[in-house]
Amino acid sequence: MNTTTLNPPHGARTGLRPAALALGLSVLMAGCTLLPDREAPRVMDLPVPQLENRAGAALGLTLQVDTPHATEPFGSSRILARPEPLEYKVYGGVRWRDTGPTLVRELMIGVLRQSGRFDAVINETSPAGSDLTLVSDLYGFHREPAGQGYQAVIRLYAQLLDNRSRETLCSRDFRIAAPAFSDTVEAVAMAFSAGGEALANLLLPWLEACITGANPASETDPARQP
Repeated sequence: MNTTTLNPPHGARTGLRPAALALGLSVLMAGCTLLPDREAPRVMDLPVPQLENRAGAALGLTLQVDTPHATEPFGSSRILARPEPLEYKVYGGVRWRDTGPTLVRELMIGVLRQSGRFDAVINETSPAGSDLTLVSDLYGFHREPAGQGYQAVIRLYAQLLDNRSRETLCSRDFRIAAPAFSDTVEAVAMAFSAGGEALANLLLPWLEACITGANPASETDPARQP
């Protein structure tokens, strides 16, 4: 394959080189005045709630909590809004501190460790063995209209697996809707925090009932508000 290189006319090189050098130096000296650094985005967190201690015996098991599976746009660190049923938008200049699935995983691990019911609660990167695995799909992690206002939505389909048999012991479709007092990112972050606490308050009793055989194998929540 032939490559053709176009050369400047004779005599043009020597005239252009000093000018190009001067231009390059001026760009270097100007620094960020030509290409200003973009302001770093604000970073928001989904805190692990501090739940009230509930009486209950230790289960004597190690639980692995996998990072929820999520497709775009829920797999990113962008803070999402769904103004219309078929449209998603993102808040500019701000993001979650990690991806949505990772935040939800860390929330679940945090509250389950607080409970003291399990010998250990680990994630999928741990080399330790476990008795049970909590797998899930995150299919809602956004702000949407609700009547005359807004709400933060968390939708998580969860399954508890027996690691020996790989049998699904229980499954549940968690649907959380937490009201936001406005559509500002501050109000939406607070609503997500309330929604995370609501999810945490449902998760532990469901797992306990599943392990002890006290609940049905499959459940679907109505949309719940904190």
